[in-house]
Amino acid sequence: MKKILSLFCLLTATVFAQKAETIAFIAPMSPASEVPAVNIQASGTGVLWFHLLRDASGVITSGSVDFTIHYNMPAAVTFTGLHIHDGGATVAGPVVINTGIGAGAASVASAENGRGVISRQAQVLPTDTTALALIKRILDNPSVAYVNIHTTDNPGGVIRGQLRRAEVTYLMGVMSPKKEVPVIDSTASGIGSIVALRAYDPTGFSVGWVGFEIDYNMGAQATITGLHIHTGGPTIAGPVTINTGLGAGAASITTAPSGAGNVTIGVEVPANSPAATLGALNGIFDSPGDFYVNMHTTVFGGGVIRSQLSRTESIKFPFVASPANEVPAVTGIAATGVGLIDIRALRDRTGAITAARVNFDFNHRFPAAAEVTGLHIHDGNSTVAGPVTINTGISAATSVKTDTGFGNVSRTLNVFTGQALTSLNSVVTNPENHYVNMHTVVNPGGVLRSQLAVDNARAPVIRAVINGVSDVTLKTVAQGGLVTIFGNDLVKVGSLVEGLDDTSLPKSLDGTSVTIGGVAAPLMWADTDPAKSTPSFIVAQVPFETAVGSQSVVVKTANGMSNSMNVDVAAVAPGVFFDSDSTIAIKTSDFSLIRADNQARAGDVLAIICTGLGQTTPALATGQVSQAPAVVSGTVTATIGGVNAVVSRATTLAGQPGYYMVLATMPTGVPAGKANVVVKVGTATSNTTSMPVR
Repeated sequence: MKKILSLFCLLTATVFAQKAETIAFIAPMSPASEVPAVNIQASGTGVLWFHLLRDASGVITSGSVDFTIHYNMPAAVTFTGLHIHDGGATVAGPVVINTGIGAGAASVASAENGRGVISRQAQVLPTDTTALALIKRILDNPSVAYVNIHTTDNPGGVIRGQLRRAEVTYLMGVMSPKKEVPVIDSTASGIGSIVALRAYDPTGFSVGWVGFEIDYNMGAQATITGLHIHTGGPTIAGPVTINTGLGAGAASITTAPSGAGNVTIGVEVPANSPAATLGALNGIFDSPGDFYVNMHTTVFGGGVIRSQLSRTESIKFPFVASPANEVPAVTGIAATGVGLIDIRALRDRTGAITAARVNFDFNHRFPAAAEVTGLHIHDGNSTVAGPVTINTGISAATSVKTDTGFGNVSRTLNVFTGQALTSLNSVVTNPENHYVNMHTVVNPGGVLRSQLAVDNARAPVIRAVINGVSDVTLKTVAQGGLVTIFGNDLVKVGSLVEGLDDTSLPKSLDGTSVTIGGVAAPLMWADTDPAKSTPSFIVAQVPFETAVGSQSVVVKTANGMSNSMNVDVAAVAPGVFFDSDSTIAIKTSDFSLIRADNQARAGDVLAIICTGLGQTTPALATGQVSQAPAVVSGTVTATIGGVNAVVSRATTLAGQPGYYMVLATMPTGVPAGKANVVVKVGTATSNTTSMPVR
């Protein structure tokens, strides 16, 4: 106990300089990967979430690791260990991060058929320098470590796999009988959220995993006989390509009498999966709208609720929670909490969030054993004890116990109706009026609390308005093109519109709106960068209705109106996107980005990404999210290295209002090195960017 208390004194002195992050890893697990190899027909997939705390200098100071192991054994076994070991693929290395599963009373029996999932959390204390050092090495190169699960028959390990850093995508869909093909007559409803992981090794695809979390309401008791991802657009009844395993008979689920409930299932996608499954996994990362999630019942065998999948935008609220922030303040306990509320949201054309996956990632540090009985978002400013509005479901009956006081609580829930959705829309508009709170048996009113933002009543201030490619020399913007606005307090909450449950961009985003020449502008991105002298910015589309000429730009937030700043608006004002390495251009042959190590060559057909190329045929409406490219009405030309490039086509970028693509063939005779790129529409000339050529 003295050791824990002395450790905690150190934590409380440093935690306010800390920040939290969560990183996903995945491992294909096999008996053949054991050293030496084990002769048994078994397999598995390890999904590991590292919840880490860093100090102000970025050094990892402590953490927790969530292990989720899908195992497939030929018969029932008894697990006697689950660890992360230090060692490459040819090494039987030492245990470094231990879940606590062991022999005897610490063992865990598998499912009777030998197939199932085991979940555990392991802790990495600030004093565990060996584990902290390994985590640092894992972040640099995950293959230096492996996850291993042990049994009584194979005490040295039965299936193991080297760690791989996982690419992660979060998808959602509002599920309805009206989206079934054909439409069915049912009052059922639901919301589906999907988290998918994939990883590669030097030889190609290595392993994937798909997590389903579906909230449903069938209106009455029903038997669920299927839950899948299908390949197909909104008008197609397509084939099942990722299957949760729910089915008829013993594989079905009978709902509660009310017909409402939740299904949470993880699905392994190993490298030897069918080609259709591997294609679907990659497809939901690259083009999620071409896939749909569908739930089936005995009454509606073809599907009862379904939705196309959509990307979500991420809205993050980091926090540091303290007993001193409670109302009234809690005294006599040296406890702290550092974490992140991560909202993965869908919006409609008004900018309102229509559905969201909300993840609470709370790293708690109590001085001794504790029992967590609640984790919520409450409505209320820093002076009040307000009501619970977004509830993780942790309660006295579903409490989370920690023997040492050290650990992480990570909970996810779907928010799509009622007061929770109302509060969520308020959270992203005025986060200072909401707080996260952790409750325990000893402190049922709350022991660790933090407002989601500090009080901010400052009105927005515009400092600069330029073309959306953010070249400071390019001050003219085009009707239908993008504009970037820089300033102070232009937005309270940063958002990039990716999860759009509609066909038009919103004209309000988290309480921020923009007018150009008195016309409301669709918003694409509003965010902050504290390192900049103008720490907030907005990327918007100039309305096609805005008149040509000098026009006033005004920003409005929940705190009031900004100053007015004029910008020159033209019918066309081409701008070419760029970064520190190159013009933003893509080789159409393999969809690779032009970079210093992937130079353009004579004959390459390049898609040069632009804005400000003007109206199209057919004409597009302001903010319209069109899934088909529209051809630019004006005459578009381009030069690369001063040499005319043949432009075969200039169109809008499908699904991205304000963005355009110029298809130009890299001409011969351009000297190797950096070549200037210029695009014109008629006589209107873009900024000059450069790309590496050879």
